[in-house]
Amino acid sequence: MLRKAILLGAFTTGCTLFLPPQQKKDIQGFTAGFINSFSAIKTLIESLYDYQIELTKYEYNTEEYHQQRSIIHQRVADRILRLSIQNKGVYLKAGQYIGNLERVMPREFTQTLKVLQDQGPQVSFEDVQIVLEYELKKPLSELFTSFSHKAIAAASLAQVHQAIYKGQEVAVKVQFPQLRVQYRYDLMIIHNIAKLCDFIVSNTSSSQLNFSDLFTTFRNALEKELDFTLEVQNAEITRSNFKNCSNIYIPQFYEYSQRVIIMEFIDGVKINDVNKLKNPRECANILIDMFGQMIFKHGHVHCDAHPGNILIREHHGKQQLVLLDHGFYTDIDKDMLQNFRCLWNNIAKSNYKQVQKYAIKLGIKNEHIEFLPLIFFYRTISSKKKLGDAFSIEERQYLRNKDLVTLENINALLRSMPPEIMFIIRAANLVGIHNALLGGTTRDRLLKFTKYSVQYSESSFWKQKIQWFKLKIALFLFEFFGFAPK
Repeated sequence: MLRKAILLGAFTTGCTLFLPPQQKKDIQGFTAGFINSFSAIKTLIESLYDYQIELTKYEYNTEEYHQQRSIIHQRVADRILRLSIQNKGVYLKAGQYIGNLERVMPREFTQTLKVLQDQGPQVSFEDVQIVLEYELKKPLSELFTSFSHKAIAAASLAQVHQAIYKGQEVAVKVQFPQLRVQYRYDLMIIHNIAKLCDFIVSNTSSSQLNFSDLFTTFRNALEKELDFTLEVQNAEITRSNFKNCSNIYIPQFYEYSQRVIIMEFIDGVKINDVNKLKNPRECANILIDMFGQMIFKHGHVHCDAHPGNILIREHHGKQQLVLLDHGFYTDIDKDMLQNFRCLWNNIAKSNYKQVQKYAIKLGIKNEHIEFLPLIFFYRTISSKKKLGDAFSIEERQYLRNKDLVTLENINALLRSMPPEIMFIIRAANLVGIHNALLGGTTRDRLLKFTKYSVQYSESSFWKQKIQWFKLKIALFLFEFFGFAPK
């Protein structure tokens, strides 16, 4: 394999000697995608062997089985981590995506892959210059008074530089030059791997996993994120939605193309840098309010709220949240949004007859309704604990005895959901992580989200007030007396 890669690299170099810079990068991107496929297939084969051969040596749902499954989860997560770092680009983005699926993917995966949020390979200034001049059709010296050669931030698909543009201090986001071609090849390889996994799993087990569905959801989100013109459109919608919120800010855009954005430079503190924040709990409240409105009022939801995309700055003596990187959004239509509001507030008050009604409207099958309180409220369907409380010993035993929290079960639920709801789960999980780090409580977050689910329903003002009052009574009766609506 190494010999083939070396020969291919030499051939590619020879072919690109007389091509324009961007076309050279296109060919290099194709070559890199081809080489990446070898390590991806190796990771696949080793992982399938673990799950389909090694794990089946143990009796299902025994203590020994659970222990071995955890060991295998960890082994596979380590392989995905290595593959993401080695192959970069689309593979790194996929690893980051999995690492953000708290309470959806196995804990071994999310804990291991979480480190990828801070992994960002930087390309050279020469590579950045190639993209800038190709996209904006001008020499760099004509575009900027000054341009920092070293990136101030790097992600899986792009990096950001500081510059002076028409007298303004700006941040310049530039997509990696090889991605224009390479991402298509990487996606083709990953898609074929997903189809192979589906074939093997369908013929060797009763698992409900469908890797092709997961891939389709990931691909659709990625392709939107690679088009920076859509990022600007998303940001402008969000700016309009929060135009009356002085504690939320979206940077201004000066010029953009499909692979370059020149925007206002903002100096702030990452939301997870708690020691540098004046009032962390206030920051948590701003974040919860913003996402509560995104999810339950506007139906236009930022789905990539990792710490690098959320800054806090001092503005007129107050803390202001600055939201960056608007490439990954989900939009929810009017009917789906209303059904989701009703689903949420009925889960909150444990009215599972109504939960079933709205779950079916959202396309969620009856057999998956038991998982909804686990996904959204971190409690079981038979739970009597207060909103936001940790699982009791009895609940943990119940989950283990019924083997509810498995990748297969959760995946089956997600497959029955519209993709928009799956992305809301992802966004809500990220908000929950930030909220806990900033000193907020799960109960406060869930209560605020529940209030928004009523407040922004299609009822009149007074009906909203009455509904929220009734919901608070229902919560009180459930939490203190164990009474739930029938």
